[in-house]
Amino acid sequence: MADYLNEQLGQYRTGWKDGDRAVRWKNPLDPDNVRRNVQEGAADIGDLGVRPFAGECKAEKSYDLASYVRQAEVEAKNAGLPFGVAYVKRPRAQVEDGYAVTSIRTHAAIVRALREAGY
Repeated sequence: MADYLNEQLGQYRTGWKDGDRAVRWKNPLDPDNVRRNVQEGAADIGDLGVRPFAGECKAEKSYDLASYVRQAEVEAKNAGLPFGVAYVKRPRAQVEDGYAVTSIRTHAAIVRALREAGY
């Protein structure tokens, strides 16, 4: 999931898969790089840092969207980020065919932020 998002968001160098995987980022210090979070302390901050989102990754045969979204929102709060999103991989499907799930409350906040930014 992190690799897919970094590729789609333009964070990786062209051809990084063919070369040195250790230097895949255009700028390793860019805060917009999508990274897997390391659990530190009691408050979980999500599986992925996808600024301004805390991402919770799920890959299960059956879905419990309500608990995934609830968990993502708690983890966003713990991480000090405004939005939580659950990344849900579909069984036997490519990563890009999965789902990014938020609550309607989070969706409205995202729309508001985009409109305030001029979209």
